[in-house]
Amino acid sequence: MPGKTRANARTIAVPYSAHGMRLSMKAMPKRSDSRMPSGRPGPTARIILLVLLLVTVPQARGAFTLIGFPIDDPATREVVEEYTLARQLKTVRIIGTLKITNWVLDRPPFAATLARHLHPPLERYHITEKGKGVYAVEDMGALRGSVRLVAQAPERRVYLVEGEFRSLAHLLNFSGSMVFALTVQERWEGNESYVEIDPQLYVRLDNILVHGILKILAPLIHGVIDRRVDSLTVAAQVVSQRLTQDPQGLYREIRTWPDVRPAELEEYRHAFRIMEGAGKGGG
Repeated sequence: MPGKTRANARTIAVPYSAHGMRLSMKAMPKRSDSRMPSGRPGPTARIILLVLLLVTVPQARGAFTLIGFPIDDPATREVVEEYTLARQLKTVRIIGTLKITNWVLDRPPFAATLARHLHPPLERYHITEKGKGVYAVEDMGALRGSVRLVAQAPERRVYLVEGEFRSLAHLLNFSGSMVFALTVQERWEGNESYVEIDPQLYVRLDNILVHGILKILAPLIHGVIDRRVDSLTVAAQVVSQRLTQDPQGLYREIRTWPDVRPAELEEYRHAFRIMEGAGKGGG
């Protein structure tokens, strides 16, 4: 079975390249051999002892970074260094500002609610807060697991997703972990701002048997990933455009949604400076 390289955290390595190493040893001379004084190890023996010491003494793991973050979370590091699949996904471009984008990313349950209502293909998509920065993700059995924010800065985020995924009429059923590394940048064209999101994806599957037939399954898995990402991209574009260009009109719509908590509605009103009572009446 092909092996996997450990991923460089700042670049995507080619999956399943193998590194091999072979030690060759010449036969050691007998003690009676005049070339080797009795009772003293020769050069070959000393080399062998040194190699044995090196491979048996636990080695300290070096510093690990991902998109500039020092990562000390063991689960995240394991996925990135021992991935099954790795992808540099295409850049996502949305209308809006970095401030609005971060506001939405800071509220995963509310972001999922916006996506469900504004992009019908995601109407089964739910995110629920479990506490301590962990969220449950559910997509009517197609996706079930948890997501956790591992590292965060104004223009960078790293998420760890753990759970199971089913697709193609439930013929594909995988469990494992994923790491999403997002780089977010604000740009301008004339007087209009937009945001570019560059996602990196690392997937580590739990089932060892999958690795043996990965060349067969890889096109199917990549297809599943592409369809999921495309749907999330469209939802992000629709949500960001409405938040940027019509926050008050969207507020009036949100007031009619039964799955929005009063606290979420109040946070939205303050964030987008909507006067109290502005959502009442027409629309």
